[in-house]
Amino acid sequence: MGVIAEFTFRHPGLPLMPSLEESGVCLDVEQAVAEDPDEPVLFVWAFDGDLDDFEVAVEDDDTVDDAALVEDAGDRRLYRVEISDATPVTLYPIDDRMEASRLGVTSSADGVDARLRFPDRESLSTFQPRAEARGVDVTLRGVYSDSAPVYGDQNGLSAKQREALVTAVEMGYYDVPREASLSEVADELGVSAQAVSERLRRGVAAFVRTAFDQ
Repeated sequence: MGVIAEFTFRHPGLPLMPSLEESGVCLDVEQAVAEDPDEPVLFVWAFDGDLDDFEVAVEDDDTVDDAALVEDAGDRRLYRVEISDATPVTLYPIDDRMEASRLGVTSSADGVDARLRFPDRESLSTFQPRAEARGVDVTLRGVYSDSAPVYGDQNGLSAKQREALVTAVEMGYYDVPREASLSEVADELGVSAQAVSERLRRGVAAFVRTAFDQ
């Protein structure tokens, strides 16, 4: 039986991490392809932060060989990014060899959040040590069999996502009319507005995936 696991990976040498730290954008990985697993080509949607700053930062990013704009949707831009063989850490060959399929990958300066499907628990148990052997800080946020959570929050939320959602609801961020701004929720949690925005967005997505088995 297949197993779904949710991870957060952190390492300064992960692909595009220098550009994310410089610009503050977030990336949704739409597709990853590679003839050479160590040099994948990523199709990524960039959003939040400063997209112009991101394009400038990518030009000086040693983890990138080439980046081309594919589509500009105003507040989001799709790029085709060729990852450099000089990139200190890539996770693509590890999950590929473990026969893991990527259900969702989002990157920000805080790390890479990934939702992966493994063919069995043996493959999952082998994956994390291999990632950690490359110096990657790995946080396993949840493990699911079918639609039932085996490990982690019953709604598929990380502790920080749950805290952000609960705080936002209690302060009236989701009320109509809105009783609290994103900045006020951020101040309450002691983090940046961007960090709160990411946690709320990812938390809602995780909740919906779990509730509706998506």
